[in-house]
Parts: sequence; C-alpha cells; structure tokens
Amino acid sequence: MKIINKTYTKTIDLETAKLLDANTAFIDIETTGFDRKHCHIYMIGLAKVIDGVKGNNNGNTCTIEVTLLFAENKDAELEILNEFLNYSKGITTFITFNGISFDFPFIRDRFAVYGISYNFNKYNQFDIYVKCKGLKNILKLSNLKQKTIEAFLGIDREDKFSGGELISQYQEYSMTGDEACYHNLITHNLEDVIGMADVLSILIYTHIYDYIDTSSLNNLQFDEKNLSITALMSLTYTLPNRFSLQSEYYYIIFEGNAIKIMLKPIKDELNYYLKDYKNYMYLTTEDIIIPKQLLNSSNKKQAIPATKDTCYIAKEGLFLPVYNNSMFEEEKLFKKEYKDKSEFTDISNSLEDKIYMTNYIMHIIKNILGNA
Repeated sequence: MKIINKTYTKTIDLETAKLLDANTAFIDIETTGFDRKHCHIYMIGLAKVIDGVKGNNNGNTCTIEVTLLFAENKDAELEILNEFLNYSKGITTFITFNGISFDFPFIRDRFAVYGISYNFNKYNQFDIYVKCKGLKNILKLSNLKQKTIEAFLGIDREDKFSGGELISQYQEYSMTGDEACYHNLITHNLEDVIGMADVLSILIYTHIYDYIDTSSLNNLQFDEKNLSITALMSLTYTLPNRFSLQSEYYYIIFEGNAIKIMLKPIKDELNYYLKDYKNYMYLTTEDIIIPKQLLNSSNKKQAIPATKDTCYIAKEGLFLPVYNNSMFEEEKLFKKEYKDKSEFTDISNSLEDKIYMTNYIMHIIKNILGNA
C-alpha cells in the first residue's frame, strides 16, 4: 500500500464555502471493474479542509489536504480499506460525485467480502451528481460526467483518461511497476477528488434565483411593433459560464453578473373562466353570460344554464403564460378554451410596472431551475 499526501490552497466560491469544514471529506474510488464481488478497489481518494475557509462571496480560500490510498495489487485492498476506516473516524459528511450509486455501495460490498460490516448511513452523504442532475438540458451539457462539468466551468486538468481506460494501466503497473502507468493512475484520482471542490460551484445554477438582485430591473422597454419586452437585471455572483433559458415566450441570458431578458407576449382574445358557473346563464344569441338573478322575460328564451365551457368573460390584451398558479393567486388567469392546461396573465396594464415585471421574470426562472 502507498499513501500519497498533497496539500492545495484553493480559491472557492460562496456555494462551496457553505459545505466545507474540518468534518467533511471528499471521496472518490477507482476499481478494476463494476462487479463488486469479483473486482476490487485499487485507490481511495480523500480530501478535507485543514485550514478553514476565509474570505467572502467570490474570493474564499482554504487549504485542502488530499490523501490517496493506493493498493499496488489486489492483496493490498484490505489495507487501504482499513486505512479508510481510520481516516473516516472524524468525518460526519462525505461529498462524492455519484457516490450514492457507485462509491458507497462498492466500498460496503468490498468490506463484506472480508467479513467486515460497514454502514455508510451513519454519515451525511452529499452527492454532487444527484444535486445537479436536472442541469443537463438547462446548461446544454452532453452528459453529466465530472469532466464534462469541469469543462463547462472552465476547469483544466492534466488527466485525459476515464476510469475504465485506466484499468489496463493498473493491471500493467501491478505486473511491471511501470512509472508512466503509476503517474496516470495517481493523476486521475487526484484530479477527480480535488476537482470536486471546484465542481461544487455548479450548484449555483440550480438556484441562481437566490443571487438575483430583484431591485435591479432596468432598461424596461416595450416594442409594440415586434411585440417584445426587453430588460436587464443583475446578479450578486459572477457566473463561470453563460447559459440561457428560452421558449416561444421568453429568452433569458445569464452571463457574468448580468441577465438579459426578452419576453414575447401574444396579442389575442382569451377567456377568463368563472368557477361558480352554476350561478350563471348563457345567452346563446349573444354569446355572453349573465347572473341567474338577471334573467327576465326578454332574455329567458335564449338562455340556457352555463357550463364550465361557456361560463367565461372574453378579453383582448397582451398575454404571457403562467407556469406556477400559486404565484398569481390574486389575478385572473386566461385560456383559449376551458380544456387548455396553459394559462396566461394579462400584462396590458403592467408594461411599465417594474415590480410586476420583476416578479413575472422571477417566476419563470424559479419554475425552470426549481425543478432542476
């Protein structure tokens, strides 16, 4: 068994600083395959803060010590597992990348092979992969591998190999002690485990709305000819990479600490459907509804009981879709037809209302990223 220790001073963001303390460790393992009964662990990479987080927002620094436990052959696997046990005694939280599905079950089952019972449930488990799973489409990532996220965040690394590609190099090293193979094996796990401290910043994108300055809306303009509303907002955090949210009704770009917004309302006649339809009559010749108490001899013949489909008030205006009804409980919401699931809010009288437009923009962002 070899134990490799390295120390790094890292600049980390506010999101990462919230998660790191002396009782929290990163963990990443390397194995000779996926079969947990017959394949073995040849490396356990660990890292933890040894000098506390200092600074604020985009300028935090801390000192992180990386410990790599390397089994030079299969016979040394039990040694690195026991060394891991010693390391984990002071740990309350493990941070992983896909550790809930891979690392933790693999370690547990390898302990079982040696007749050792080990329960990861006594630790808090923070899995970066699980936390950012919904970001793949939003950030237009080809996949959610750690290296892909690192590339998106602008993180460079020397290692060019996947874990699977290194299995043959480990086998070569076990037989020959080849130094090039050893370098590749150590570099890969080292960059995986220390890279997680940088990758944590991807979590900013899951709740970017917490960093939006809601008082910053400016340059609010309505282009009547092109039926578009443009505006700018700002972030209290500088993003490492741009991304955008878009549909036929909006295009929102997040870049640096700026947000560029374009809304595309529709000009149409939509219907507001009344819930208490049983209290209304529908006048077939006039295509309108009236309360039952207004029914009289002159309109009685053309009146029939209103239904859910016919009990509406039509209105012409400028409309934008609503994605979360709970945010618009005080407003009338409109549809084209009763059976339609999509509902719209009338913004005709709110085009210059910064508070209203800010709330509407925030509702879009929270709806999309809140489900990420």
